[in-house]
Amino acid sequence: VCIADRISVHMKTNAETLITCLFVLCFRVIFCLDNGLGRTPGMGYNTWNDFECEGVSASNIIKVADKMVELGFLALGYEYLVIDDCWASDRGEDGVLIPDPAAFPDGMKAVADYVHSKGLKFGIYTDRGYWTCAGRPGSAEFEEVDAKTFVQWEVDYVKTDSCNGPDSLEDQPSHEAIRQYELFRDALSASGRPVYLALSGWHNWYSPYGASLANSWRVGYDVRNWKSAWNFAIRVNAFLASFAGPGGWNDPDMLVGSSEQAKVRMTPQQSRTQFSLWSVMAAPLLIGSSMLSMSPHDVETYSNKEVIAVDQDALGIQGQIVWENCPLRKRANIKQKQFYEEIPSCQQVWARPLSGGKFAVVLLNLNKISAEINFRISDVCWSGGGCAKFFESATLRDLWAKKDLGVQNFIKVTLPPDGASRMFKLKPVYPPASKASKPSKNALHKAHHRHKAVLPYHALHTDTVHFLQTFTEL
Repeated sequence: VCIADRISVHMKTNAETLITCLFVLCFRVIFCLDNGLGRTPGMGYNTWNDFECEGVSASNIIKVADKMVELGFLALGYEYLVIDDCWASDRGEDGVLIPDPAAFPDGMKAVADYVHSKGLKFGIYTDRGYWTCAGRPGSAEFEEVDAKTFVQWEVDYVKTDSCNGPDSLEDQPSHEAIRQYELFRDALSASGRPVYLALSGWHNWYSPYGASLANSWRVGYDVRNWKSAWNFAIRVNAFLASFAGPGGWNDPDMLVGSSEQAKVRMTPQQSRTQFSLWSVMAAPLLIGSSMLSMSPHDVETYSNKEVIAVDQDALGIQGQIVWENCPLRKRANIKQKQFYEEIPSCQQVWARPLSGGKFAVVLLNLNKISAEINFRISDVCWSGGGCAKFFESATLRDLWAKKDLGVQNFIKVTLPPDGASRMFKLKPVYPPASKASKPSKNALHKAHHRHKAVLPYHALHTDTVHFLQTFTEL
């Protein structure tokens, strides 16, 4: 779906959206990135949270490639092995990037060849600015040279960062930033090699036209623990579902595991919640944790085929909050530098429509004490394109317990504090036609308010995500 098509869906939602769309359409000629990649969110591993700068080397990349295959991650769909910052040391007289000779003595092509020999795809890092975030050479004014170099090395994935370029930290869309990303996109497109392009601009303002630039785009700063996951990912991506779809995805950053050896980590329950939420968000699943010393708990988390299937669902609709009791917030108030030391003491329910008329649901407790959620199953209709037919019950499956729970009208759970969650898959059970044509007065009343409040789906544009509290109680 081209970005012009996605924008047109939202043109009538509200004044803020209209202004955004007009800005984008007048700002530049719309170009649709159509490299045939990213039809489902990308999956793989990235070195940054694991090695940062010190450990980025050919020997470690070879070990990681071996480990990804050994742990079964490749077979599960984690196909990209991406080297992040710190691999380049300089440019030659011809302008070509030179890999650090100490870390990559045989050059980068040899590393790519080994990664490919394991059945994996090879990814690399650059920056739209003159220098990367770690002070290595960036791609500004070298877009064509770098694109040709990466193609010669048979690179399959490129992450483009946003350090040391114009307007890196602004909360408003930047013509200069967009233009730099366009130049690199065009250089890669002209190469003739399909390359998954991951934009790392850290701002949610990329989302309205992200699909014109890349196969995924970061929507916030780095996620390195649970608190930053809330600040830079969960609370931000709640507003952006309408911009994602096959070929281009909102990226809330890498998966942070719980392994003790990792440079960044969450608690085991928080890392599992992140994986569940990212799957419902239709987010890229790039493991950003210790691959060589991963805990059994994290291996089990990242190997759950049923949760992966939710993330990779071909329908390609990003999930949304369908119920919450968290404080009121608006997209206009989401600032990149804004950071809350305290996560709100509240609960949320996220839902995502899946192929075959099914739904995935995550119930989340952000509070510091245990909380009970009693969620009405029919309220999943607030997500995605809504529900074509009325229903009140569904067959339920717990995706972590891997247990079928029969037909239910409500999901009632008690969740431990501090980021605990439960994840379910449900299949609506539709009443017989004779009963379906005569829903109860109570159901009609609820349906009236649902349609008045949020349908059609795109009319929401989640300018605020604080809704539904009158229909479902904790």
